[in-house]
Amino acid sequence: MRTLVLLLAAIVAVPAQASAQEDGVGDELLRLRDGRMLFGPIVEHDLDGLVVESARTGGRLRLSWADLFPGEADRLRRAFGYRVETSVPTVSAHRILLKNGRELVGRIVRQDARGLEVRVRDTSTVVPASMLAAPPEPVTVEAVTILTPQQFYAERAPQVPEDDRLAQYEFARELESVFALEEARRHYERAAELAAAAGDRALQRRVEGALRALDVKIANRAEAEYLERVRVAMNRERFEQAEELLEAYEETFPEARLRGEWVELKDALETKRDLAIRRYLARNWYNRAVSLLQRKALDRESTMATLMMWAEAELPKLVRERLVGELVAMDDELAPEDLDAYWGQRFEERAVRHKAGYGDGTWILGPDKARAGLDDEEDEADDGKSDAQREMEDRVNRYLRNLENQRRASAGARTEAEATPEDWWRKASVTERFQWLLAYYGEFSGDFEVVSVHFRACPTCAGLGYVTTMDLSTDGAKERRAVCPTCHGVGVRRSVTFR
Repeated sequence: MRTLVLLLAAIVAVPAQASAQEDGVGDELLRLRDGRMLFGPIVEHDLDGLVVESARTGGRLRLSWADLFPGEADRLRRAFGYRVETSVPTVSAHRILLKNGRELVGRIVRQDARGLEVRVRDTSTVVPASMLAAPPEPVTVEAVTILTPQQFYAERAPQVPEDDRLAQYEFARELESVFALEEARRHYERAAELAAAAGDRALQRRVEGALRALDVKIANRAEAEYLERVRVAMNRERFEQAEELLEAYEETFPEARLRGEWVELKDALETKRDLAIRRYLARNWYNRAVSLLQRKALDRESTMATLMMWAEAELPKLVRERLVGELVAMDDELAPEDLDAYWGQRFEERAVRHKAGYGDGTWILGPDKARAGLDDEEDEADDGKSDAQREMEDRVNRYLRNLENQRRASAGARTEAEATPEDWWRKASVTERFQWLLAYYGEFSGDFEVVSVHFRACPTCAGLGYVTTMDLSTDGAKERRAVCPTCHGVGVRRSVTFR
């Protein structure tokens, strides 16, 4: 891939080192990243920076573009005709999701029925097949995330044409970005040789500027390696470690020569951290809730009122507390309530949809909640009936349900069909109890957005809410209606899709 490419909008028209008079640039008031203001003419400029003559002292100051306040550098580079495109080298890798909710990104070097071996830089990890939550997913990641500088060089070098001067230059820029400094110097020098042979003065000037910057980095290797540790920590989503290194930078290097890179990393830290936290929650929120729900589904003795209160109010707190504990390496100052803002942005990460149903326990919600949204679904259904027919059926069904409700109210006595919610909970399977709690949590806790509600007619009463039996006696047959023992009168099984 071609990355870290610096292009000239007009290579021939704009020299890499031009005078202020040639460019028509007079005195400039420049704002630097450290807050200082500098006034004077720009006497030289190239792809790597500029030289300013101070109007106050007459001295000349060499600045890199990174030394300027954000926006200043873009304005001047546009004025000088430079067009800048920057990115980082990327390589192919695999994302492995584990059953404990963790994610591992690296290169798979071995895979068989027992599991797989994943390499990240110089470290290999064996993952048993029993730990895999899903098949490995191919992804593209920044090279420094999974490769050492030497590994990256060995992988990319054979792909670079030996006699292509621009390819050599671009490859040198890639090597510099992954901290393969000696290798970068060799390829810059090769690009310079090819440019000289071809008479490409523009490329020669670009290489000269890049070599000067590289020399500064090599001369200050300890500082450059320190900043590389920051980059690696950020790429591994260890943002607390990266923040500590950034805070100690000025004390460690009081005469810093690479301050511009430090400022760029400091500016990028919060953006990268926020994105990483948001993606972590999008991947793991549902799984953490599921693990807690599965454990709760084993409890046969709690009342339904207690279970509903737990799923609606207590479970959201437990999920947040668990996730905050897992995110300590990213941000050790996160509080459970801080996650709401990140979780609210999950739709930017294509939030996954989940579905759960109340099954035969739908009636426990009560008639209003159990059938909420049913009229809308019936209105949208395309069953070939006219509006008049549907209206008549609705009136008849409502009339029959009202008769049954009146009968049940007047009967007073508790029948087998009028069993308590706790009776259903104790008799239901673990899977049915888990599904019920998951559906209730997804619909009523507020942690998820309900996308749609679905209904299926009760298989026992076909959606009527009652069953009919015939009593035979000497006086003849007499029809008797009783509330449906499965749906307890609500007539439906309810399920929800949420995200």
